[in-house]
Amino acid sequence: MRHHFLILGYGLPKNILLDENYGIYLKTVFNHIFESCSASKDWSPSIIFSGGRTDMVKPYRRTEAQEMMRYFKMLMRRPSVSKSVKNWRLVPEKRSYSTLDNFLFAAEIINGFKGGQVTVFGEKTRHRRISTLAKKVIPGAKVTVVDFDQSANRYLDPEFLHHKESEVLKFDLWALKSPANLKKHSELFKKKFAYLRKAGPDKHVDAVKQWWLQELKKIEK
Repeated sequence: MRHHFLILGYGLPKNILLDENYGIYLKTVFNHIFESCSASKDWSPSIIFSGGRTDMVKPYRRTEAQEMMRYFKMLMRRPSVSKSVKNWRLVPEKRSYSTLDNFLFAAEIINGFKGGQVTVFGEKTRHRRISTLAKKVIPGAKVTVVDFDQSANRYLDPEFLHHKESEVLKFDLWALKSPANLKKHSELFKKKFAYLRKAGPDKHVDAVKQWWLQELKKIEK
């Protein structure tokens, strides 16, 4: 059976090749995919990198998908694996601004494949939301989470993180009910990145929390 892998993006550091979080994340994902290929004897998987133009560095042209692919290609060039992974097919999905976008736009790509098993990789604190959206948008997909985040965002108050994830999931499910809802959802997340760019890199962690606190109040209404 053919296997397809979906890798969800999580923002863009100034230099992804030097970023600790993406290093842990993508190296772990690489090993999962390598192990899957070894077990199934199928060395031609499709690997979708999902994430749009969330760049915090001017002129804001980079996408999460392209940058993750750049890191993955570096891993694939290692002499110890280069021959084994030469037929891995890397596919960018560059339109997403949210986790819901990740699934919707990646599903369009996956629907073009002729069957196969789908595995989704994402961040641990978002496990419940990722699993729920996977069931809704890509039925039958398996979800594997990686606890890679070493930034201050990972160590925010657990109650806040749980509340945030629960409310955003409700908002995601509401968005799926109609095109009008989905448009409002998309507009909100685009505003998020404009807000974070205005705050600047030195205040990024505080800005993320403040943005969610103010937007959650609106979502809950």
